[in-house]
Amino acid sequence: MGVRPRGYTAVMSVVANDDLIRRPHPRLRPFVGDYVGYDISGVPAGTHLGLPSGSLTFIVAIDQPLQQCMPKAEKTDSFDVLLAGLHLWPTIIQHEGAMAGVQINFTPFAPRAFFDMPAVEFAHRSLDLSDVARPVAVELHERVNAATGWPERFDAIDDVLLRAVHGEAHLRPEVVESWRQIARSHGGLPVSLVADQVGWSRRHLNGQFRAEFGIGPKEAARVIRFDRARRIIASGRTGLAEVAAVCGYTDQSHLNRDFRLLTGTSPTGWLDDDPVARRSSPEGAVSFSDDSGRISR
Repeated sequence: MGVRPRGYTAVMSVVANDDLIRRPHPRLRPFVGDYVGYDISGVPAGTHLGLPSGSLTFIVAIDQPLQQCMPKAEKTDSFDVLLAGLHLWPTIIQHEGAMAGVQINFTPFAPRAFFDMPAVEFAHRSLDLSDVARPVAVELHERVNAATGWPERFDAIDDVLLRAVHGEAHLRPEVVESWRQIARSHGGLPVSLVADQVGWSRRHLNGQFRAEFGIGPKEAARVIRFDRARRIIASGRTGLAEVAAVCGYTDQSHLNRDFRLLTGTSPTGWLDDDPVARRSSPEGAVSFSDDSGRISR
């Protein structure tokens, strides 16, 4: 099945209140995290910096398409329903002071369960879902935009995804367990220990992990650790030195280096330059954790 790459994207991280967050139907929870509604208005027109995370980004736009800017290519792509894989750098989302939509946080196991494709097929790129599964994309967009409130939107997503899911994702158990271990430890478990625990060499784990997800286990650990740190930073309640200690960085300089590597800016620069990020919540996205299929922040 052919798909057309359209740049890169990341988690939106914009949540107003608990009414805009809902867990999916229990049958979907091994593959889908929270549904996160966002409705941002009253900020200056400009750009929002999307950030890497441990989830695939799946966004259904409301009213206006999501506008993804690619400065190097001097173009902007529009998406009604966007699906982007795991990645290691930020993207630029252009807006006119308002954005609305629903983010569906996909685990790295979801592409196989819904589309019979490994997550590597989506890594480091953004796709219009209609290029992958047009009937699902069209129905999601139509029903979410026709709904009159958030509960109805979430119900519609449940209905569409329940009919789209095939059941088991059929990944190698060692690959599944290695991702779970990295996620459960918030990126703090050494890759060598993960390899030992699944019975593979570190080299073999790296190859199998990258072939499935599109990033290696060390990169996954870095992104998951960063994602936790940036949520705490966004809350505004904890100093950077304490964030570094809590999240397993050797010191604040280590945190700053990883933050700049994954975002192109510093933690303070991120918040100072992005009014949408200043409205973000540390509860805004999820990553796969335990054997029950629950999702942990």
